Amino acid sequence: MRYGIFFNPNAGDGNAETIAKKMREKLEQVGHSAEFLTAPDPEKAVNIIKESLDKLDSLIAIGGDGSLNIVGTAFVQSGKTLPLGIIPGGTINNFAKRWHLPLDPDAAMEVILAGHQRKVGIAACQDRQKAVISSFTFGSFADISNEVRQSEKRKFGLIVYPLKALKQLGKNRSYPVEITAADYHEKLKVWFSLVTTTHSIGGREYIASDSDELHVSILHNMRFSKLLQLLRFIFTGRLKDSEALTYLETNTLEMKPLTDQPIYSRIDGDKGPALPLTVEFLADFVSLYVPKNT
Repeated sequence: MRYGIFFNPNAGDGNAETIAKKMREKLEQVGHSAEFLTAPDPEKAVNIIKESLDKLDSLIAIGGDGSLNIVGTAFVQSGKTLPLGIIPGGTINNFAKRWHLPLDPDAAMEVILAGHQRKVGIAACQDRQKAVISSFTFGSFADISNEVRQSEKRKFGLIVYPLKALKQLGKNRSYPVEITAADYHEKLKVWFSLVTTTHSIGGREYIASDSDELHVSILHNMRFSKLLQLLRFIFTGRLKDSEALTYLETNTLEMKPLTDQPIYSRIDGDKGPALPLTVEFLADFVSLYVPKNT
């Protein structure tokens, strides 16, 4: 078999190339061949992967959700996928944790070599020009996340996000947005919206549902008097029994801004395009190498 190994040498702790070389050695030891796929920027990386799809039998991605998004974007743009192996190596590994993939590189390599696969869903937006592997967000807290530097993530870890989000509590900044989904249509003042392709974040279930759809949480019409509810949402992702939260399960989500102010999204940990956008769930889109009992 012919494998492609995609990695971003600048992602995570910068150890991706060493891991890629070790993965290639393991593949060659069992009679397979492998080539490295990498590029200096995401757009070029997407093109390199797309150009390689017809000559490869399988693809391995090293990195977190941001690196996986490059692979997913190549898949959705080309309309073609390959069996995908993941060696988690980024700051955020939500997708890998959801499917119980080992975070240890050697253990992740063994899962790929074992060859057990299952179909999993991802999402896409911008008329299938951009993938959504794990999460799509917009709103005040997403704006803060867009301002977090890679150096801060490396130094402080994921705690940097709620810490920065807390600084927004007194600003009362929301965005008027028209939201359309299956059997739902409303105009809301949105503080923050979280859309996930799975029911868990960071390996922890934040929604009591295993539905194979988009999971949409919209925090809206907030007032300072609801401070404690907002804090609960920041730290747990949950806001039960509140008129300030709308939760939806849907295959498509359309978001139209009702303001001239740009409203930027955040996709898989990186800054994304501005609204208006439609996110669609692509069920069973990718064959993923997973542990046998997953």
